Amino acid sequence: MTQETPRPQTTSLLIQPQSIPGNFKVTPQPLPPLADIVKRSPSKPVYGLYTWASEYKKLREELKKVGWKSFRFGGPWDDEIMRMVVEDDVEVMKTLGLRDIASGGTKKNRADYPADEPFIADYVAGIERFLTRYGPGGTFFRDNPGLPHRPVRYVEIWNEPNFQYMIPDREPRAEVEKEREALYSKVLPAAYRAVKAKWPEVTVVGFGAGGAAAADLRFIRNVFSCAPELIGRSFDILSTHPYVQPVPPETDSIRAWGSYSIATSLADIRKTLAENGVGDKPVWYTEVGWPISQADGGYFPTPPDRPLPSPILQAAYAVRMYALAMRLGVERVHVMFAMDSDGFNGGFFLRDNSWRPSAYAARTMIRLLPRPSLTGAVSDGVDGCYAYWFTRDASAREKEVVLMAWNVAGPKTLSLPWKTKSAVVTDMLGTSREVSASHGTLAVEIGPCPVYVMEK
Repeated sequence: MTQETPRPQTTSLLIQPQSIPGNFKVTPQPLPPLADIVKRSPSKPVYGLYTWASEYKKLREELKKVGWKSFRFGGPWDDEIMRMVVEDDVEVMKTLGLRDIASGGTKKNRADYPADEPFIADYVAGIERFLTRYGPGGTFFRDNPGLPHRPVRYVEIWNEPNFQYMIPDREPRAEVEKEREALYSKVLPAAYRAVKAKWPEVTVVGFGAGGAAAADLRFIRNVFSCAPELIGRSFDILSTHPYVQPVPPETDSIRAWGSYSIATSLADIRKTLAENGVGDKPVWYTEVGWPISQADGGYFPTPPDRPLPSPILQAAYAVRMYALAMRLGVERVHVMFAMDSDGFNGGFFLRDNSWRPSAYAARTMIRLLPRPSLTGAVSDGVDGCYAYWFTRDASAREKEVVLMAWNVAGPKTLSLPWKTKSAVVTDMLGTSREVSASHGTLAVEIGPCPVYVMEK
C-alpha cells in the first residue's frame, strides 16, 4: 500500500498567491437566485473525479484517502475494475465510446462506417453488451454472488461528440460541425431507447459536450433544433465540460473573439433547456480542469510562453470549482484527471502516486464539508469575493456550519460578524489555527486559495 506524501508540519496558514496568470476579467456573474439554490437539498456530494480504470487500480488507496465517492470513467472496462468499484461502494458514471464497448475490431468512430445506421447500430449494441454485463441484474453479479449488487447506474452517451471523437476533424469546419450535430441527434435517442427498454433504472447522461471556447453552447442548441421534443425526452442529465483554463473558474475568459465564463455558459444552457420544455433537467460538469506546466512538475511538455497556473492555484481552482458548482446548482463535478494523461497536466497525483497540492485541497474540503448544503452567502461574488455558509453534513442531526471564502484576484481581509471569542480557520491544504475575534468582528485573511472558518 502506498502512503500519501506527508505535508511539512507548520502552524502557519498558507501564503496567498499575489499573481494570477491568464487573460481574464472579474465581472458580476449571472448566478441563479441564491434563495432558489438554498432551497435545494443535494442527494449526494458534488465531489467527483474523472479517471481511467487503469489509474483507479493504481491509485485505489490514495483515492480513498482523499475521499472521492463519485467517478467518471473513460476507456476500457473489465471485471477487475468492476469488482473494485463494487467493493468500494462508489458512484460510477461510465462514458461509452465505440472503442470502449465494441465487440472487437478496429472501428472507433463514424468514419469507419459507410453510413449512420450501421454506426448507430454497433454503438447501441455495445451499450447493451456493457449493461448486460455490468448494469442492474447483470451477469457480472451472477458470476460473483458474494459481491453486493451495486451495478453501473449512470452511462454517458459519448465523450465530446462536438469534437473529433465521433466524426474526425476536417475542413470546412462548419460542415463537419453540422454533421456532428445531426448525427448526435440520432445517436442520443437511439441509445436512450435501448437503455430504458431493458434497464429503466439506469440514468442516461447526454451530450458530454466539449466546452472549451464555449463550443458546447452551439452544439447543445443545434442538436435540440434537429428534433426538439425527441431530444428533450432522450436524456436524464445534461453533461458538459466548461473549460476556461488557465483563468479562474469565476471569471470571464478573454479571447480574441470575445469572452465567456462558466456561469454565463450555464445560463445559456439553461435557457436552451427551458426553451425546449426541459428547464428542470439536472446539469453535471463531467470534465473540467486546469493543467500546470512541465516546469512546475507536469508530466507532459508545455510551451514555455504559455500562461498556466501554479500547482497551488491548480489546487485552488479545483476546490473552488466544486464550490462554484454548488452555487450554480450543478449537482456533480468530475475534475480531470487522477494523474496527468492525454497530454493534460491536470492530475491530482504524480506518476509515483505522491500527492500534488490539489489532492490535499480536495481532501481538506471533503473532510470539512463531507455532505455540504449551501445555506447562505456573506459575499456572493462582489468584486471577486466569494464567501458561503455551508451545512457540513446535510444528513447529520446536528447542523454544523462552515464558511468557505476566497478572493479571486489576490489577498484580502474579510470582516465577519462573530458571536464567539474565536474561530478555527483552516487553509486549503488543511492547516488550522485559532483566530480571535475583536469586539464582535472576526478578521480573516483570504485570497485565491480558499479558507474555511468554523466556530471554536
